[in-house]
Amino acid sequence: MKILITGVSGLIGSATQTHFKRRGHQVVGLTRDSTAADNTSLFHWDPLSGNLAPKALSGVDGVINLAGENIAEGRWTERKKNSLVQSRIKSTELLVKAILSSSSPPSWMINASAVGIYGDRGDEIVHESSTAATDFLGNLASDWEGALGPLSSSSTRAVSLRFGLVLSKNGGALKKMLPIFKLGGGAILGSGKQWVSWVSLDDVTRCLEMLATNTNLSGPVNCTSPHPVRFTTFAKTLARVVRRPVFFKIPSIAVRILFGEMGNATLLASCRANPAKLMESGFKFEDPLLEPTFRRLING
Repeated sequence: MKILITGVSGLIGSATQTHFKRRGHQVVGLTRDSTAADNTSLFHWDPLSGNLAPKALSGVDGVINLAGENIAEGRWTERKKNSLVQSRIKSTELLVKAILSSSSPPSWMINASAVGIYGDRGDEIVHESSTAATDFLGNLASDWEGALGPLSSSSTRAVSLRFGLVLSKNGGALKKMLPIFKLGGGAILGSGKQWVSWVSLDDVTRCLEMLATNTNLSGPVNCTSPHPVRFTTFAKTLARVVRRPVFFKIPSIAVRILFGEMGNATLLASCRANPAKLMESGFKFEDPLLEPTFRRLING
């Protein structure tokens, strides 16, 4: 297959590009740096201005859109929120428009989304059919997925892949947490009772490969381990793997003061997601349990 991947410089995009190339697929990417584009393996685009290289979709069998500014970096000022929205919605709209106007459109498009769409749900187990929250993250994810809407009347199968917390020692939350926990500075945030829906980066790339070929899957799909854990378990498991204690507990109010709305939505909110569609399709997780996953990633 020939696959167009956006966000190839990010954690998931880089791993996905490597994964598909190892499987013998041809991968092309998009860049906002016009000087880096070679119009062969890397094409120029500018989602905010609506520009996409005319030949970017030429011969492409599928599209994986992972473009979007990092949710968990910095406080959510109004300017930051606008950037989070625009970087996701505009990129999706541009790709959808290009697909609909193509004389030979790709067979499928997988668009990133997040389990943040469910909001803070306590102990409730959420599935793909669960309602979306109406807070900032819920509305953002709903609009992000909604931008795929026009493809429903086309021949291009569309999937919104709702990522949980993606674990990799090479980037993301785990890379930031490891040095702190190794120094014995690990902490339980808030009550510690909030559920964390997580998934290993390796299972993410395997999931993307399965979705690229399984024509029966479309719409929202939860990309999370079938075994979410409470934050206390998450923190204590990581501490045990690096052989350090967890002495500290940071109250919810302190998290909100330090990180604002971002901290409340990404660190304190409880999301107990179930990857129902993946499980029903027969997908086998290589990393279903947290402690073996931590040990493989950190000590492997």
